[in-house]
Amino acid sequence: MLNNMTDCEEGEGGPNSQGDGNPKESSPFINSSAATNMDKSQQYDGNNMALFEEEMDTSPMVSSLLSTLANYSNLPTGSKEHEEAENNEDGSRPSKKPVKAPQLGTLMGVYLPCIQNIFGVILFLRMTWMVGIGGVFGSFIIVFMCCSTTMLTAISMSAIATNGVVPAGGSYYMISRSLGPEFGGAVGICFYLGTTFAGAMYILGCIEILLIYIVPQAAIFKIEGLEGPEAEAALLNNMRVYGTIVLSLMALVVFVGVKYVNKLALVFLACVILSILSVYAGVIKTAIDPPVFPVCLLGNRTLLSKGYDVCAKVIEIDNETVTTKLWRSFCDSENLNATCDEYFNNNNVTEIQGIPGVTSGILAENLFGNYLEKGMILEKRGLVSDMDPDSPTTSSNRYVLADITSFFTLLVGIYFPSVTGIMAGSNRSGDLRDAQKSIPIGTIAAISTTSTVYMSCVVLFGACIEGVVLRDKFGEGVSGNLVIGTLAWPSPWVIVFGSFFSTCGAGLQSLTGAPRLLQAISRDGIIPFLRIFGHGKANGEPTWALLLTASICEIGIIIASLDSVAPILSMFFLMCYMFVNLACALQTLLRTPNWRPRFKFYHWALSFLGMSLCLSLMFMCSWYYAIVAMGIATCIYKYIEFCGAEKEWGDGIRGISLSAARFALMRLEEGPPHTKNWRPQILVLVSMDAEQNIEQPRLLSLTNQLKAGKGLTIVGTCVQGTFLDNYTEAHKADQSLRKLMEQEKVKGFTQVVISSNLRDGTSHLIQVGGLGGLKHNTVMVSWPRNWKQPECHQEFRNFIEVVRETTIASIALLVPKNISSYPSNGERFTEGHIDVWWVVHDGGMLMLLPFLLRQHKVWRKCKMRIFTVAQMDDNSIQMKKDLITFLYHLRIDAVVEVVEMHDGDISAYTYEKTLIMEQRSQILKQMHLTKNEMEREIQSITDSSRGSIRRKNPSALRSQRSAEEGAGAAEKLEEEPGAVSNPKQVQLSHSKNVSSPTSPTSPAAPAGGAVVWPDNKGAEKEKSLLTATSEVGKDFFNMKPEWENLNQTDVRRMHTAMRLNEVITKKSKEAKLVLLNMPGPPKNRTNQTNPMHNAVYRDYPFFTDIHFMIFVGFGCLLAFFRFYGFGGMVFNFLTATFAIQWAILVQGYFQFSYDGKIHLGVINLINAEFACAVVLISYGAVLGKTSPLQILVMALLEVPVFAVTEWVVLKYLKINDAGGSILIHLFACYFGLGVTFVLYRPSLNEGHAKENTSYHSDILCLMGTLFLWVFWPSFNSALVLKGDDQHRAILHTFIGLSASTLTAFALSAMLNKNGKLTMADIQNVTLAGGVTVGASVDMMISPVAAYALGVIGCIACMLGYKYLSPILARRLRIQDQCGIHNLHGLTGLISCTAGICAILTASEEVYGPSFYEIFAHRAPVEGDPKLQELRMVIPGLKAGLGRTAQKQALFQVAAIFSTIGLSALGGILTGFLLRLPYFASPSDDFCFDDKPFFEVPPDYDSPVRLKHSNTNSVEDSTV
Repeated sequence: MLNNMTDCEEGEGGPNSQGDGNPKESSPFINSSAATNMDKSQQYDGNNMALFEEEMDTSPMVSSLLSTLANYSNLPTGSKEHEEAENNEDGSRPSKKPVKAPQLGTLMGVYLPCIQNIFGVILFLRMTWMVGIGGVFGSFIIVFMCCSTTMLTAISMSAIATNGVVPAGGSYYMISRSLGPEFGGAVGICFYLGTTFAGAMYILGCIEILLIYIVPQAAIFKIEGLEGPEAEAALLNNMRVYGTIVLSLMALVVFVGVKYVNKLALVFLACVILSILSVYAGVIKTAIDPPVFPVCLLGNRTLLSKGYDVCAKVIEIDNETVTTKLWRSFCDSENLNATCDEYFNNNNVTEIQGIPGVTSGILAENLFGNYLEKGMILEKRGLVSDMDPDSPTTSSNRYVLADITSFFTLLVGIYFPSVTGIMAGSNRSGDLRDAQKSIPIGTIAAISTTSTVYMSCVVLFGACIEGVVLRDKFGEGVSGNLVIGTLAWPSPWVIVFGSFFSTCGAGLQSLTGAPRLLQAISRDGIIPFLRIFGHGKANGEPTWALLLTASICEIGIIIASLDSVAPILSMFFLMCYMFVNLACALQTLLRTPNWRPRFKFYHWALSFLGMSLCLSLMFMCSWYYAIVAMGIATCIYKYIEFCGAEKEWGDGIRGISLSAARFALMRLEEGPPHTKNWRPQILVLVSMDAEQNIEQPRLLSLTNQLKAGKGLTIVGTCVQGTFLDNYTEAHKADQSLRKLMEQEKVKGFTQVVISSNLRDGTSHLIQVGGLGGLKHNTVMVSWPRNWKQPECHQEFRNFIEVVRETTIASIALLVPKNISSYPSNGERFTEGHIDVWWVVHDGGMLMLLPFLLRQHKVWRKCKMRIFTVAQMDDNSIQMKKDLITFLYHLRIDAVVEVVEMHDGDISAYTYEKTLIMEQRSQILKQMHLTKNEMEREIQSITDSSRGSIRRKNPSALRSQRSAEEGAGAAEKLEEEPGAVSNPKQVQLSHSKNVSSPTSPTSPAAPAGGAVVWPDNKGAEKEKSLLTATSEVGKDFFNMKPEWENLNQTDVRRMHTAMRLNEVITKKSKEAKLVLLNMPGPPKNRTNQTNPMHNAVYRDYPFFTDIHFMIFVGFGCLLAFFRFYGFGGMVFNFLTATFAIQWAILVQGYFQFSYDGKIHLGVINLINAEFACAVVLISYGAVLGKTSPLQILVMALLEVPVFAVTEWVVLKYLKINDAGGSILIHLFACYFGLGVTFVLYRPSLNEGHAKENTSYHSDILCLMGTLFLWVFWPSFNSALVLKGDDQHRAILHTFIGLSASTLTAFALSAMLNKNGKLTMADIQNVTLAGGVTVGASVDMMISPVAAYALGVIGCIACMLGYKYLSPILARRLRIQDQCGIHNLHGLTGLISCTAGICAILTASEEVYGPSFYEIFAHRAPVEGDPKLQELRMVIPGLKAGLGRTAQKQALFQVAAIFSTIGLSALGGILTGFLLRLPYFASPSDDFCFDDKPFFEVPPDYDSPVRLKHSNTNSVEDSTV
């Protein structure tokens, strides 16, 4: 760079410096010689651009770019160039003239051409008839709709035309560059056909004016004397003959020279404007002096003007009554007594004014339509006629008749061509001084002008002209005059000749524009068979296109009816306009960066409205013509799509494809596909050789046979190296993949990754293949070739990593073995079987693969066989019946066979095979590898090492004993000597590594390993090699593991693999394809587990806390009696041990029983501990009053009652009770109260001598309180959902306990007469907060609420001990020894109430999606769309019951009353049972005494000091 800068400075201002005058793109500096580089670098000297000289090949200088853009010319090869070329055709070589800048402005370039093209034959020939038939109101609606359509189209066209430069082609260019070549070509052809048929319509209008209104005598087929269909046929034949002549003349004029057409354009335009002005002048004149324009009526029927000379039946001549020509038309003679037509006799002849004038009030009569059937007589409204409805109409040829059946949509189709021609300005964009300014203004102004004229004409015609005259299409009732001509001033001939010349001019313009449009389409090359029409004369005149245009125009001439041709061209123009609106709408909605129109007054809604109007008008005009036009456009579209040239114009269709793809991908992200929509989306991993050619081309053949063009297919490969150095090789590999995919007809995508090693590259492909939700769910990779050879060990290791990675990613893995033997797409199997070995269920993928293959012609004639393996305990006959039923429901036709595999003796060969694996492990240990090397080697070894011991390089030896457990079966199968010997047999293996959906027809994502069967020769050779090398290994290393010391798990796996291989080899020897599902390798490569995935690590800490509470906390707490300390602690120990074991069985039966077995775990123990806590709480009510046998019987009965209650409440009422306030505290309380109610002892009401405490017993009891207090958060949170819920439970419990503790100390001192603390209060009331927060412990009740609940529970418990317990004992016969009603009953009710309030106030806004995890029963029911949305946020969320807050609260209340009722009933019944004399209940004297049950020390009953001196007083506390 420094050298270049120096050269630039030295050459500044040199003679070779050319500045920006030389185009930089033509001066590349790269790959040139030094001298050349010096010369070319000097071109930029003095411009300080040497810094960028290497980029000049691809990036031109800004000055050069601006110069190119400023001098851009988009002048079309149109009339102007043709005229100049013709002027230079003098034989001399024309000199090159500079192109003149366009000079046309808005008026001359856009406004007047649009006016000329819009005003046409329909205005002069059909407008008055349309007003008469449709009425002023209906015609105004038609005009308004059509004009609105063109106005909206003009707005869209203005936006497109001002978004850059519009070259030749006009609307075709706009549509094709906006919607793509397919739409552009289709609409361009439609626009071309519309313009061509417009030429035919103008020519027919010209002939109609000529033969009917100017020189009727020129008719070749005479109409005089003909009536009805014959006259109509003669008129059409005249139109055909003269139309063909005029068409030939016009085509000749266009061919000879366009300059004549251009020079006559202003003349034709002047005729149009003059004719319209004469109409307005005539309307003004009718207000002053209405013209005499009589119309003769018979009754109310309009008479033909050629049928009468005087509008009367008879006239008076010289006092003599003489009959008229009209009389002779309806009577059989001239005599007055002649027989005449009945209607003629009954009705009078009247003469009315055909143009009464704008002030006559005729508008009211013409306001509404009068649609006629073909052949109906034109009748005047408001006139009464005498007519017999039953008599047939006679002499109808004397009246003016309707020539066609008219209806509203017909009028739309006939009128719409009169508003076309709005593209005239955009077609001349090359001639405009400022096209982006002139086209919008000129086009919209022209449409506004013409729309005003049309709508005013509708109103004025209806206000000036009589209705029967308006409905007279050809003026038959007004002496054959043009109806609109009779209104014109100063003469009708102004309209007649003006309309004649305007139609001639419009026809010439159509024949001039249509061939050039076809030429533009042909030169684009998008329609191959039209390319010949892109050629023309030397001056560019489209000769062949003109010939085709004239031929198509002749079709319209042959139709010959103006009313029939008009709807045809309406279809094509409407389709063109529709796509102009569509193009604008799409560009606006897509917001492409290039969409920046200068015309700002557009909106996508207006474009869509215009498009809708166009489509509606198409079907309103003629539904069958609309279908034909759309069919033509569709055929052209598909032809261009399949056969046309590929063009990339940055069109909107590609943009909408991108938007649609983005939308679809975002939809796929919303959730996993339904099982019905699941299909393999395959990532095919192929390897490349040194020349970047695919080594396994048959993989793509198999892919095509599996996919058949459906779903996603990604073919990926990896190039080893770096991106900077190997980009060329990667591009070449990509081209090779695309070429092979095209050959194999695989529709999909290619993906080439450059990586430092193939292993990482393959991993990257598996991880990042696809986009968003459109990702592969299946990986196909070929079995590694020569994987047993030492030089190919890396390939095998890479394959094993693919197996592991697909397992981790939950992706299916298809591994075809012997891929070169698979059939190509051109082969056909005429017979054979596809065998499916269904060993384990994989969700149905093993069934899906043969079904997909049999859809392809290669496998179509193969039959499907399904083998399943039966064990010793299986019923083979029933299995076969079930499998047949299963396949019937799957709609799969297959032969079913159940293979029985009995457990035989393990052969010596099995031990030998296992021995080889054990040897390899020991060999590796003797190699003295470093720790890193050992880890690297172990990681690379899997169950597939065969013959690696005989490798010469010791470092290549591989072993991984732990890996043998997962994929051992697969590798052992492939080594067996009894393999399939058919060389043409191919195998496709599939392994199930992940859970699959329950529906067998729609697997989610099974993943896999591999299994293969080598031929016999290879297997025998392998066997001998392995045997020999194992001996070498033993001699060399002097090691011989004994068979009895082998890992028996490995031996069993090897045995299973050998037996399965024997069975498969025997049964599927002749099969064309064998499909086998195999387990994948162990998911845990390091044999280490996450502690939190183990229930011991996750739940055992909570279990130990609760366990400590049960045995130590409750034991110490119940030892507060001075003489019953042994009983309190020991009986607690005994009862707890028995209750836990009994609860494990009872609760296991109700909650943890599956398949006839009770499944044990830490959770079972925790639940049993809770049941034990229930028993111990109830035991507190009868403490000291029962024998050990009574306590055990009470536990024996209470545990089942509790288990049943728990099962009913949780299974049927489904409540929220995280802390056990209902099921533990309330149940235990009222069960114990029920027992003590029955065991009532009246003598104990006044107290008992031994019902007291001591200093030491109170300390021991307080220790129990402390233990319970410390571990109570674990008690409340043990079974709460892990995570935030459990965190909240711990915090709320601690806060509640803290609040109750502080409150207990305060209340104890306040309520004591001496202001001292009472130990009973400290021992019990401090625990109240743990109970009161229990029901709402996992809910978002806030710390303040938890604190408040602790305070409230403490107050209730304290007052209960002081006031409620004595009342219960005296009045209700309930002797609650430990006050369980205060600590568990009252606080439990408070807790339940708080829980109900928390449920009622809970909402999803507060909790978020976890709301439906805490309140599981309020989750949506299965099938609810909201459940699917929630599962996207919380995977695995279970369906709930859809309960409301109020409903859940009612279930909570029901659970409270149910629990209290069942517990009280169970307690009372248990109490009655315990009263039986067989249970050794202690007498009243021995209550609260250990002596009847224990060997007590001598000093245990030392005298109790009931009174103490004042100097050293210690107040014993009692309960």
